[in-house]
Amino acid sequence: MFNKPKNIVFVVLLILLALPTFQHITKIVKVKPLDGDFVLTARPDFTWKTWLSGDFQSQFDNYIEDHIGFRSFFVRLNNQTDFSIFRKANADGVVVGKDRMLFEYDYIQAYTGNDFIGKKTIRKKLNRVKFLQKYLKENFDIDFVVIFEPSKARFYPELIPDHYLEDGIGLSNYEYFTQEAKNLGVRFIDYNKYYNQLKGTKPYPLYPKWGIHWSEYGMSFVADSLVKYIENLRGIDLPEMKLDNLKVTNHLEDSDYDVGKTMNLLWRLPHPEVAYPQYSFTGGGNKTRPMVLTIADSYYWNIFNTRLPKNLFANEAFWYFSAQVYPDSYFGTKWVKDVDLRKEIEKQDIIILSVTERFLYKFDWGFVDDVFKLYAPPCTGDLIYDYANGIKLDATWFSKIQKKAQKQAIPLEDALNDEATFRAITESFDTYLSWYGLDHYKKIILNTPEWKEMIAKKAAEQGTSFDEMLTKDADYSFKNDHPAINQKYHLIQKNINAIKADRDWLNSVGKKAGFYFMDTIEMVHVDAEFMANQELGNLSADEIKIQALEKQIRQDPKWLELVAKKAAEKGITLDEMIHEDAKYMVEQEKK
Repeated sequence: MFNKPKNIVFVVLLILLALPTFQHITKIVKVKPLDGDFVLTARPDFTWKTWLSGDFQSQFDNYIEDHIGFRSFFVRLNNQTDFSIFRKANADGVVVGKDRMLFEYDYIQAYTGNDFIGKKTIRKKLNRVKFLQKYLKENFDIDFVVIFEPSKARFYPELIPDHYLEDGIGLSNYEYFTQEAKNLGVRFIDYNKYYNQLKGTKPYPLYPKWGIHWSEYGMSFVADSLVKYIENLRGIDLPEMKLDNLKVTNHLEDSDYDVGKTMNLLWRLPHPEVAYPQYSFTGGGNKTRPMVLTIADSYYWNIFNTRLPKNLFANEAFWYFSAQVYPDSYFGTKWVKDVDLRKEIEKQDIIILSVTERFLYKFDWGFVDDVFKLYAPPCTGDLIYDYANGIKLDATWFSKIQKKAQKQAIPLEDALNDEATFRAITESFDTYLSWYGLDHYKKIILNTPEWKEMIAKKAAEQGTSFDEMLTKDADYSFKNDHPAINQKYHLIQKNINAIKADRDWLNSVGKKAGFYFMDTIEMVHVDAEFMANQELGNLSADEIKIQALEKQIRQDPKWLELVAKKAAEKGITLDEMIHEDAKYMVEQEKK
């Protein structure tokens, strides 16, 4: 018997199942795309090889899944369900806190100290900041200011989910940076502290519930404070920034809805009233507009987009993460690495380094170290520090080292230095050996049981200590493998020991270290390497190798005889042939 209701249901189901395919083919319904960066799978090309291997079918399945009709709607529906019912955010790094306050995980881990990079690393970085503040002011009348931006996690710690705080709260980068900056007399503004002082005193939110940055309203207090600070710092009168109106609304602008937007929900989340300041700028010929360069993260966009730099400063220079140059990048991408750094620095009146707590593990994105190297004496002994900084600039790499440190229960600073050492050995082996060559070979011997046993046997036979024999054999292998670098290593160590042994000399180096705000031992290394380079004729590593090989050829009768025959055949002098052969060997070693 014909069952009308069942057939109707069946037909409706068939239509519903067919709708996504129909939409995929016709695009008849306009569907709002997902927000964020998504790479959709491209339609694969058919080949018999990929068909037989099954790769084509797998890739085609992914293609269909990414391009099925109404996909963005179904994703939003799923996300809305998870958020509304389970308080789960299907967005990378987003955490739903108490009272449904949205956080980003990186701010929470920074607040709890899980990304603390170590006291020694922070002290060295701040010492360089202090040197630059003093040097740039005295030589170019440039004021260099560090700004610590606020953090939503530190502003609303009571709304962080409890399970993120179960392991306790350790020393954070923010706490140690600000503490040590005070101790060193580094000039900085702590807007983290200032923001918390404003908490509960203003009628509108300083942080939007569905955003991660300061609200445009909250930023207005920071902007007003910054303008007054600059005027006082430089003894100038900037053009006037006047607050004309506060636009009060329940609708969040995109800048205050940045996290909510990435969640890709079906509808915008409701929000209590917020205020949007509206400014005007006035200023006559008696006003001063300084040249200002700001190196900052995304917190600075609110200030930049308010047009404060355009109307109050002589320029709008904003180096986003010390990587991309704005406003230049609006007209074609421009990178910091391509600018003349010294020229850009020295034409400024004020340099601002502004960073939120989330990014304090990489603090300056390399800016401070790059500028420091413009005005401080060179030293290759910083290679481990430099490689560690490079690791921090790669968020994925840094996270991997964090997990490794936690698994091995070692300080993150040690784990970073271990990885940096590995990279130095892999990528800058010659430079690494010139500082750590003997220890490197000792470690190889100690990690080779047969070799270690042989050293112990030789030490017993010769009536000497194991350590003495270990040093002797390690140095022999080091010299045999890398004679030129071994020579430089011993020159550096000889100079280090000579400086340390002479009290007056050491005191003199200490005074120089004070000028550059460096540890005395760092300056000892700088001077020791400088003298070694002078003694070696300031030669490059390749030139040092060539000289060492030339010496080996002259000291080996059979080798020297072969080279002499080649010189006669080519009709050149013996010295020329020796140099040519040594140079050829160095070039071959690089391949």
